[in-house]
Amino acid sequence: MKKQLPNLRKIFVDCLMKLAKRDKDIILLTGDVGYSYFERFQEKFPKQFINCGVIEQTMMGIASGLALSGKKPYVYSMVPFITMRCYEQLRNDVCYHNANVKILGVQGNVYYNFYGFSHNIEKNEDLNILKHLPNIKCYAPKTEEEVKKIILKTYKEKTPVYMRL
Repeated sequence: MKKQLPNLRKIFVDCLMKLAKRDKDIILLTGDVGYSYFERFQEKFPKQFINCGVIEQTMMGIASGLALSGKKPYVYSMVPFITMRCYEQLRNDVCYHNANVKILGVQGNVYYNFYGFSHNIEKNEDLNILKHLPNIKCYAPKTEEEVKKIILKTYKEKTPVYMRL
């Protein structure tokens, strides 16, 4: 019998929905991914959801602008797109401004392996490039309980956060 992987994405969305219900400043931005996870969020909180499309660099700039205006953006995409494709914007717009942006990267190796190297990372490749940026805290939870704990903890912090799901 094959071991069931924890559904970290579902736990993230469930936690974010609970927070968004009481905090209208939470905004979920996605890079045209997250289908079968974000429909409930979008339906329940349409003014707190933005599908930016495949414009990761711009999406990171939008998130920074929202954060610097007092909103609490959560940016979601696949790890290579949310870390490497928009590295300059992550560095300049989010980290150097110490903007309250929460970044969620989905592991291609787990969910999108069939798309090849453009959607996948080498072991800890994301964490290795992000550790050089100022002000960002990085997490790589392994269990559903760890995801809940980190989402609730980092919600209270006003600094950039990266979490690999």
